[in-house]
Parts: sequence; structure tokens; C-alpha cells
Amino acid sequence: MSTRPENNALPAGLRRAALAVALLAPAALALPLAPAASAAAPAKAPRPALTVHVSPHGKDTGTGTAARPFKTLAHARDHVRSVRKRVHGDIRVELADGTYRLDRTLTLDARDSGANGATVTWAAAPGAHPVISGGERITGWQPADGDGKVFKAPIGDLQARQLYVDGAPQTRARTENEWPGGWQKTKTGYTFTDDSLTHLKRPSDLEVVSSWGWKLMRCPVESVNDHTMTMRQPCWNNANLQEGQEITTPTWLENAREFVDTPGEWYIDHAAGEVYYYPKQGQDLDRAEVTVPTVQDLVDLNGTASAPVRDVSFDGLTFSYSTWLEPSSDEGHIEGQAGFRMVGEDNPDFDSTRLHWKKTPGAVNTSFTKNVSFTGNTFTHLGAVGLNLNTGSQGTEITGNVFRQISATGIQVGGVDYYRDAHPTDTRDIVRDTTVSNNVVTRTADQYRGSLGILAGYTDHTAITHNKVYDLPYSGISVGWGWGLTDKGGNPSYVNNGKVPVATTPTTSRNTVVSYNDIGDIMKNQADGGAVYTLGANPGGRVSDNYVHGVPEHAYGAVYHDEMSRGWTNTNNAFCGVTYQWMLMNHGIENNASGNFTDNAGYAVQGGSFDNTVRNNTKVGGCAQLPASIVKQAGLEPAYRHLDPGPAVTDRTAPTRPGAPEATTDFPTVADLSWTASKDDKGVTGYSVYRDGRLVSASGSTEVRIPGLKQDTTYRFQVRARDAAGNESPYSATTVVRTPKGEDLALKHPATASSDSEGNVPAKAVDGDPGTRWAQGLGLPDPSWLQVDLGASYDVNGAITTFEKSKGYRYRVEVSPDEVHWKPLVDRTAADTTEATDYARAGTPVTGRYVRLTLTGTSGNGGSVFDFQVYGTKAKVTDHTSPTAPKTLTAKVLLPGSLQLDWQGATDDKGVTSYVVSQDGKRVAVTGDTTLRIDGLKPGTRYAFTVTARDEALNTSPASPETVVTTPADTNLALHKEATASSDSEGNVPAKAVDGDPGTRWAQGLGLPDPSWLQVDLGTSTPVSAVVTTFEKSGGYRYRVEYSADGKDWSAFADRTDEPTTTQTDNALAAQPVEARYLRLTVTGSSGNGGSIHEIRAYGGF
Repeated sequence: MSTRPENNALPAGLRRAALAVALLAPAALALPLAPAASAAAPAKAPRPALTVHVSPHGKDTGTGTAARPFKTLAHARDHVRSVRKRVHGDIRVELADGTYRLDRTLTLDARDSGANGATVTWAAAPGAHPVISGGERITGWQPADGDGKVFKAPIGDLQARQLYVDGAPQTRARTENEWPGGWQKTKTGYTFTDDSLTHLKRPSDLEVVSSWGWKLMRCPVESVNDHTMTMRQPCWNNANLQEGQEITTPTWLENAREFVDTPGEWYIDHAAGEVYYYPKQGQDLDRAEVTVPTVQDLVDLNGTASAPVRDVSFDGLTFSYSTWLEPSSDEGHIEGQAGFRMVGEDNPDFDSTRLHWKKTPGAVNTSFTKNVSFTGNTFTHLGAVGLNLNTGSQGTEITGNVFRQISATGIQVGGVDYYRDAHPTDTRDIVRDTTVSNNVVTRTADQYRGSLGILAGYTDHTAITHNKVYDLPYSGISVGWGWGLTDKGGNPSYVNNGKVPVATTPTTSRNTVVSYNDIGDIMKNQADGGAVYTLGANPGGRVSDNYVHGVPEHAYGAVYHDEMSRGWTNTNNAFCGVTYQWMLMNHGIENNASGNFTDNAGYAVQGGSFDNTVRNNTKVGGCAQLPASIVKQAGLEPAYRHLDPGPAVTDRTAPTRPGAPEATTDFPTVADLSWTASKDDKGVTGYSVYRDGRLVSASGSTEVRIPGLKQDTTYRFQVRARDAAGNESPYSATTVVRTPKGEDLALKHPATASSDSEGNVPAKAVDGDPGTRWAQGLGLPDPSWLQVDLGASYDVNGAITTFEKSKGYRYRVEVSPDEVHWKPLVDRTAADTTEATDYARAGTPVTGRYVRLTLTGTSGNGGSVFDFQVYGTKAKVTDHTSPTAPKTLTAKVLLPGSLQLDWQGATDDKGVTSYVVSQDGKRVAVTGDTTLRIDGLKPGTRYAFTVTARDEALNTSPASPETVVTTPADTNLALHKEATASSDSEGNVPAKAVDGDPGTRWAQGLGLPDPSWLQVDLGTSTPVSAVVTTFEKSGGYRYRVEYSADGKDWSAFADRTDEPTTTQTDNALAAQPVEARYLRLTVTGSSGNGGSIHEIRAYGGF
């Protein structure tokens, strides 16, 4: 056996990673970093044909040389415009160290593009750290109060929503979270009980901040009068449009002088033109740099479809101190999702706003650009989005940047407009071919907490790879939009498609790759999101090779494919510290999740989802057992790790090589491997298992099960050990395994079940499609069962069941030769399953043709099975003699729709085991008795019955002579007769139990105890042989029926008081008809529901 993979190749997963590194490494405008072994070395940038120098200490009357640099960026831009067509080669605008303060946006257009295929680069001078700033320094601080704790300074008419001291963001004055105040919502705002709010000096400066689910809404206050707060419009109207997700009571209040009571808080009094600040310990405002942002867009690249901005790059710059004041307007900040806001007046309902949600702007924005790049920059202290790509941004590279302390989303790629972004008529509008790689995204959305780390809206070919995304209030990476409403054909689950035009073409969303990212410590404040969150169709979408960790319960899913997410492949991801579920598909379609690794096996495929597959994923016992290859390759590549180094690694000693795996194959599609343990100076924490060079499993122990194999096929397996530091051992020697021959005996064979629901029929559990399933009837209690006819007799030795949920089922598998006599194959009813796929191997084969899976407990989920496989070998049959035909078949009518069949038993040399009853030539029942009750017949209808006998080998006799019977008419003696009762309630009078309407009922008086009774006067004495009662509930009643000739002396007709009913309709049959004029049904026990009957029917002799 070889001791390494064949040809000494890396496993496939590692080869792909190396290839991705090579493809994604910047070629011409790389950061000046030493190349790393596992990343392609960046090519050295060619010497520019022209370098234009800029310095904060320069002069715009200078020449732009190193000796006489320009002072302002705008002047440098204008100079480049004037010379670029005369320069044959790249142009470099080099910024010296220092801060470049802007009082307006630096706008670039097509005139600022690279000419003749060359590039214009705006870059830091070697060793410099230039800052492009929209901030203004605040000076002149004086004590505001006698105690000297709070200071104030003149600010004039300047408005701001952020304030920074020595580069650190401070807190806009606010109350505590969940501030008590006796809040009640009104049509125009709130009422409250806290008297302190009635004494605020400037209540119209207030802002209500309310957190709900995935949204943090901000709405300004119009006025406070006494204990009534009136909110500004249209903010308040828009905040209450989304039923069920409207604004609630305040989570906190913000922006009042009276709230400046904690160090680090500030407030601007616009009427007085003053800013107040409560310094933190150690801050000296005479020396500290206090900055407020004053410019919204620092840099805009504004091209047009016919004249895009092209071939421009930004390298090594810091973009800092941008503002955004729209949330302070009457609109407030009422987001629908992900920072996109509902705006405008007179919106009649939520759906009417969908086509008009407003996008949050960025500190840097691009529109209609080609081949623009951002490498090695820092985006920080920004009041809205960091970097925002608008319509028509194509070929954008965003590599090696840091996005930190940003009020809204860090990186925003594309938009969500129906016409411009989802369904543009001009392909030049599409946001496409975007690379977002090796960036650090952290502490974004720190003011607008429903925003994100990275967003890709409607985009084509976006690669989000090797980023480090962490410490966020909501989702890490969000892809797509529209909830299926904008996809081709719309979303039929929404009335009128949510007022969104039904599209006849797909959206532009396609081929989005989210790979090799390190995403952690997310969802710290908001709910209903994930590390990776998607919406809508994205054919070719892929989520792979990511390391996701630190995901709290309210995330719902670490990877969350929400409404109508479609076409996603999820593979080779590692999940650590996921509290709730590693995968959630909610109304997802045609998504696949396989080959992933998680320390929490929980996942869910919600109702409304179909054709999804979640299988062959590995549950490990802890994070240190996850494959180190995934964890180590995720996040920043070596050349970029200086951007966010993380803790130093002290253990660099790898474990010893594990022993070659040994294999057993109990199933043709499964191999069980075990091996000799490795050793390590700090301890081995886990093992990774490779099949034919591809990572397929992981384990904390020295054994593992590998599913998903093909029968009669050769495989090569290797193992690597890891320690807590992620050091990996050499590969074990290779073990060659050939799986045995064998087929799934249940595949595409006839299947029946106790019930089914919503098209999830029994056949879907044996169709070989892992995305379809059988499900029992909605709302029905346990147990439920699924049965397969194998078509012939087999020695069955095992079954593999893939359930809908990842755990919580109890079940047993039985085998029968005749559907009557069942023998246990395996019994798993004592404990819940812990994984979605459960393997049941019998110690001794059981012979039979029929296999039945019975789910005795489902943790409230109901029976639901994606796949039921059965394995075994063909049974040897020696008995070929058929039984004799049954004789003397008779039929006795019990009710207009029921009768009892009886027959004389057949004989057989080996013994008769079962009888098959046919009705009008169609099989209707199998029994081991010589009597059978047939229900569900139509009154006044002719039926013909025959019976055949079978032995254990299923040799079948000739049919019995045919018996023909016509059921009697449905003559209900109680129909519309006079009825009385012990009591009644809410119009549910006794007469409704004899009105022939199954939708009405009699009910005893509310709150009255058992017993209760219902009595019917048949009008005259008549023979009665049956009483049929349909109760309100499906079970739980104890009762008795009595009859009388005079309504005084009563005799027993039927007594059901010993055991509660188990069906909604219960039949009481007399051995012989009795003479009666009066019938009385007494409910002696009702399981707390009270006596309640939809219909009581009485029948005479037949």
C-alpha cells in the first residue's frame, strides 16, 4: 500500500485551495508584503509613466513633483485629467503621510480613467499612511456645569450623528436598554408613565430606538406633551406598515442633554449651536482630538453607461470620518432589511413600499465603473456604508482592506432595485465580476445594527473569499434579495406577488461564491440571520470551505437559505460553537448541503422547501475535532494576515502519523474505518479522513463511518491527525477498500403509509431522490408507519433511514412474509436518534417480502422520511404448493356503510398464514383471520367480494366463490328528531347533533363538569341495531348509550366507559336489534373537553 495519496498529490480540497490562492492573488497592484508559501507571490508593479505627488503640506500652485507636491486631492485630480492622454503608461497619484481634509466629495468621472489601457492609481507613498477625512475638529471646550463633569464647545450649525475622541467612537446620549417607562403605543406615537420625560428641555431632539428581530428602527420625536409622545411622519407610519414586524416600544431613547450622565456620552444642542461631552477618565479635551464627520460621500466614482470610469485603483489609503444625516430627517431609519429603508409619505401598506426601499450610501461609492480596484486600504469611522458599489460597477477588485468601526454595512456590492439591478434592460447596468477577498470586516453596523458585514444584492459572478468577518450585531455575509418575488414566475405564496411585477426572466443574481471565509462572533444584537444568509435564486451559487464559529441561538442558522433561496451548493464548511442550527432552509428550493463538518448536528428544512438535499455531513464532538485543513485555510491568506494577526501560535509540533485504517462494510454504500491512534506532545484532538484524496469525514476518536459510497467500487482511504493548535500529522498509509455488491431493495418499489400530507407521498421515500420525502398527515399524532413491498422474499439484514430532522426520532423496523405476521429487524424505540441518517444492522437476517418502518416518537415533528433503504439477499424458496380456496364467504350488514365478511378457512401443506380480500376485483385488505369488517362503503350500492388464501411463501390459492351484497339505504332514525340535553352553550344546542350537518354540534354548558347527556326521541318505538356518534375531538371520550320505550326506564345498549375513544367517530352495535323510542348518550369522561357531539345517528335492523 502507498503511504501517500497517489502521485504524491495533495487531497482535492487542498489542491482547490491552492488554485484559489493563485487565482485570487493580486497581480499588479499588490501590497508591499513578502510572499508566503501557500499564496502566489504578488507581481511587482511596473514603474508608472508619471507620478503625481500630493502632501497636506504642499501647495496647489506646485508642480506635483516630490519636491513641489500639490496640496489637495481635487487639484491632483484636475492635473491628471489635463495630462493623462499624453502619458503613455500608468499614472500614480502618490499621497504623502498626513490627513487630507475634505469639505466636499472628491468626484471622479470618465475623465479620470486610465487611458490607452493604462491605470490611474491613487496610492500611499512608501511607508506613508495618508487619511482622506471628512471630519472637522471641535475645540474650545469649557465646563458646562458647576460640577465640571460635562463640557461643551461651540459647533455652530454643524449636524452630526457621530463624535470621535482620539479616533474612538463615543456614545450619543441615551437611556439604558429596555428603559422602563410604562410605554403604550398609540396611532401617533406613545403614552408613558415616567415623569422625567415630561421635563426634557428639547424633547423634539429625541429619537426612539426600537429593536425587533432583524431590524433596529430609529424614529424621531415630534413633541412630548404631558405623558404623550408624538412621533414624526412619515417615519411613524412607515414603522408600522409591516404587520407583525412593526415598531414596538422603545428599546432605548437617544439624543437629549438630560441623558448625558455617563462618561463617553455626547449631545448636540442645535438651537444653541453647542455640543456637550462627558469625558472618560484620562481624557483631556484641551489635548484630545475631538472630531465630528461633516462630509457624506468622501469619494465617488460616477461614470455613465456610455462613459464609465475605468482602470482606476486605490492602494494603501484610509477613508475616515464620513457622515450621513438622513436618519435624523422626518424619514428616520425604518429598514425593511439589511439597512434598506422604507421611505416616502402616504404608503398604504408594506407591500406598496417593496419597489422603493432606499439604499444606504457609502463613504466611497462607484457607479458605472470598469476594472476599479481597492487594495490595502482602511475604511473606518464612517457614518453609513464603507464601500458601496452601485449600478454598472463591473470588474471591481476589493482586496486586502480593513473595514472597521462603520455605522452601517462594511462592503455593499450591488443594489436591490427591481428595474435597474434585478431586471435591467441594458447589460451595462449589471453589477458583475466582483472580487471581495482577503479583507478584514469587523465592528460594522455599530449604529444601524440591522446592517451587515458584506452584502451582495443582485449581482453576477461575485466572489467573496478569504475574508475575516467578525464581531457584528447581525449577519456576516448576505447574498441576494427579493424573497422570490423578483425571480422568474414570482413567489406564489405571496398574495398578488407582494405587489411586485411577476418577472418572465431570471434576475441577474447568479454564480455567487462565498468561500474560504473566517466568520465568527456574529448576531450579537439582532435575530433571524446567519453567518451566511441568502435570498432568492442564485444558480451556480456556492458556499464552501468557510470556517464559521460563535453563532448564537437567535441566528436561526449559521448558513441560512431564506425565502426562495435556490441553486446553492454548500460543502466543505466547518462550524464551531453553533448554538442552534448549522443549516436552515426556509422555503428553499434545489439547494444541496453535503460534506460539511459541525459540532452541532442541528439543521432544519422548513415547510415550503422542496428538492433540497442535506446529507453526508459530519458531526464532531468539539471544535478541536474539525478538519484543520478547512480551519487553517479559511480567512486571510498568509500575505494578508498582518491585517488582523490573531493570537500567536506557540505549538508547532505536529502529531505522529496514524496507523493505516482498517475497514468493514456492513452495507454496500457504507464503510466503517478504524485505525491506530497518533501521539502528540499536547494531545491529539481529532482526525481527518480522506477518500481518494478528498476530505470526507472527521472524528475525535479512531473510528468513523463513511456513507455515500457506491456498491462494488474500489476506494482509497487515508487519515491525518491534528492537535488543538491545528498542526496536522503526515498522512497514514493508504487502505484500499472494495465495497460489496448489493442494491437497495426498497428503491422504486411500491410503498404505502399510515397517512401522507401535501404531496409528500410514500413513494417519495423510496424514489432515490434525497430531496423528496414522505410525511405523515398534518397534525396527526404518533405513531405513523411506512411500508414497502420488496416484490419477492428476501433475507433482510439491515435498513438505512434518513429522517427529515437531524434528531429526535424513535422507531422500529419489522419484516413480514405476508403483511400479517411481523418480526422485528431492529428496535430503536428506547432512545431518540441523534443524526439525520440512522443505520440499522440486524444481528440475524429476517425473511420476508414486506418491510415496515414504524415511528413511535418524533419529538412533535411527525413522521417524515427522506430516504428508506433496505438491504439483504434473495431468500431461498422451497415451498411451491398453493393453499386450497376459501369457502362459504358470507356478508352481514352492520351499518349502511359497513359489513362483516366471514368465510371457511383454507388448508395448506405448510399452513395458511394470511387471506387477501378483494372488493370488485381490487385488493382491499389482508388479514390472518377468517373474518373481516369492511367500512367506508356507500349506502345503497352493490359490491362483490372474494377471498384468496396464502402461505408463508406467498403461494396463493384460487379465489373463493364471489359473494354479492347491496348495502341498505342510509336511513338515520335520529335525523331531525327532537333532542334534549343536560345543558348547552353558545348556540350549540341539542338539535344540532341530529341536523345531518357534520359542521354543527351540540356542546354542554361551558365549564360544567362531566357527566353530560344528550337524548333523542325517535318519535315511535322502532328496532335499533346501531348508534354511530361523531364527537368533536378525535379521541378521549368515555360514554354509554341507553334505550327506553317511555323515557323513564332505561336499559343498556352499549357501554364505552372503561376506555376512552381513539377515533372521532365511534360505532356502537347491538348483538340483536332492540325496541326503542328514546336513546340517551351519557358522556362520563371527556378529557377536560366537555361533552360535544357533531352528529348522533341511529339505525334499525338490516
